[in-house]
Amino acid sequence: MKTKNREKIISIFLTIIFSSINLSEAFSQSKEGSDVDEGISQETIKDQEFGKVTVDKADPSRFNTIAVIQGLNKITAKTSILEAKVGDTIRFGKITITIHKCWQAALDQKPESKILLEVHDNDQSSKNRIFYGWMFSSSPSISALEHPIYDITAVSCKNR
Repeated sequence: MKTKNREKIISIFLTIIFSSINLSEAFSQSKEGSDVDEGISQETIKDQEFGKVTVDKADPSRFNTIAVIQGLNKITAKTSILEAKVGDTIRFGKITITIHKCWQAALDQKPESKILLEVHDNDQSSKNRIFYGWMFSSSPSISALEHPIYDITAVSCKNR
């Protein structure tokens, strides 16, 4: 019984090793290829190899002009749907929210909206930035606002 388990483990281990060797060979061959266009920089080629999306590859038509977010006051349990143009600052309770960018996925892709926000807490006399980053409508817990009273969630983006 132990011999069969050892054989299975060894065969899985060897499969992993050989597949990683084949991948590393394919990667080194693709880097050594001479079919590189002169108009493409080395950084762009490296980004393509690793599947990264850079700003120059982003489709500008996917960026919209109006962001729709949901605000929750945890004390009163009241929710509000807030709409703001990109570049505008809106007030929700004692926080101010500035919308920097709003991105909507194409219709043939998984439904997703990403909103770049900056949130300031206007409590007392200081104006402290408490959040700056992208919020995702499909996964609000990935990048969430941490505030004892308010909760902000990205809903969608739209054009007008």
